[in-house]
Amino acid sequence: METTGISLLLDLHDCKSPALDNQAVLEELVQSALQFAGFEMVDQVSHRFPSRAAVIVCVLRDACATLWARPETGFVSADIYASGKPEAARAALEIVRGYLAQKLIARLVNARVIERGREMGAARTSG
Repeated sequence: METTGISLLLDLHDCKSPALDNQAVLEELVQSALQFAGFEMVDQVSHRFPSRAAVIVCVLRDACATLWARPETGFVSADIYASGKPEAARAALEIVRGYLAQKLIARLVNARVIERGREMGAARTSG
């Protein structure tokens, strides 16, 4: 089976950006990261929980993204899936990774890229 897309699993630790505590700014930051990487926004939904945690889900043309932010711990988790040719998708996901890490002022960045759609046993991951 051919690769049908690529997922980026991103954990940002000890984020110092005040955007984590401002829902509107956080939404704008996520939208900007995705658009800067060339993704086209179709729809977005977000929710702030009583614990101050926030989740943002973005529906993109040929892609999707979720972001979970915990301001009290400075932790952000993002999952972004991009379909299409692996080289182009990988480049776009790298732009999102760098943008979010910089704008959220992350002290530690853990990123994992997974090619999707391969048969079991043939999957490749990189970290």
